[in-house]
Amino acid sequence: MSLRNYFIDIDRRQLFRLIWISSLVSILLAGGCATVDRNQYPEGPYIVSTYPSPGDFNISRYTDIHIRFSEAMDPDTGIGFEILSKGIRVEGGKMWSDSNTVLIFRPDKPLDVNGAYQGIMREGKSKEGKALTGVPYLWMFTIRN
Repeated sequence: MSLRNYFIDIDRRQLFRLIWISSLVSILLAGGCATVDRNQYPEGPYIVSTYPSPGDFNISRYTDIHIRFSEAMDPDTGIGFEILSKGIRVEGGKMWSDSNTVLIFRPDKPLDVNGAYQGIMREGKSKEGKALTGVPYLWMFTIRN
């Protein structure tokens, strides 16, 4: 193998890495916003977005978890929401914001470094009594710092 072929192989590997990384970034940017199509759930409230978004990584261990709904929700009804780590529920408090359209979960203690977490929304009702559609809603994110 000549020196010239060696450099071409390096360039091909670098090109492959660049294509792979750009594809991964495109997937994360397109799919990571956790926005739901409004036409998918026309008859009831639905989850519009979450923070952290599905697949997010490098999230601060001191973050609050946010879930935005399409309509004002009834905080007096049972909101079936929890955060799990290794199958164990993370303890914390829930509060409402933005005229009861955003549920905020604040963990009692900082989340684990390099921990993988799963958010689960099982049920909820709007102020008009309509059941939350598109549930159960599941997503995962990872803590890095």
